Amino acid sequence: MGPGPTSVDERFFTIPSAASGKAHLIGSRCSSCGEVFFPSRLCCRRCSSREMKKISLSRKGKLYSFTTVRVRPPHFIGEVPYLVGVVELPEGEKIRTLLSHCDQSVLEIGMEMELSVEVVGKTNKPIGKIEVGTEVLGWTFRPLRRQECEM
Repeated sequence: MGPGPTSVDERFFTIPSAASGKAHLIGSRCSSCGEVFFPSRLCCRRCSSREMKKISLSRKGKLYSFTTVRVRPPHFIGEVPYLVGVVELPEGEKIRTLLSHCDQSVLEIGMEMELSVEVVGKTNKPIGKIEVGTEVLGWTFRPLRRQECEM
């Protein structure tokens, strides 16, 4: 049996462990103007400052937009069809994301969503040192009212 699930790029989120508890997206806040970004940036797109601080972003947000993707894009490793959306965090940043643990029929604009780090697929070609068939972790958002949405 091979290694467990892996993240292709650990700059985007923390992987939860027994010690740390919950995952967080990693963003940045401009020390000059306060603007928040995801993913983290080296300089502010609002004021051009290079005074950026890495931060853990909120785990909860509101669904801003969503749709179903029915055709597999090149290099996509998950199942189709799948849901994608935009979740607006309390910090003001809007995150493009996979949506999980729900059916489109229960999604509503403005509904509360929460971050989840989970297996999003298996590699279908080598990625750096990651072998074909390795489970890949990614971030998704799912409805906070999970009892209504479990699939």
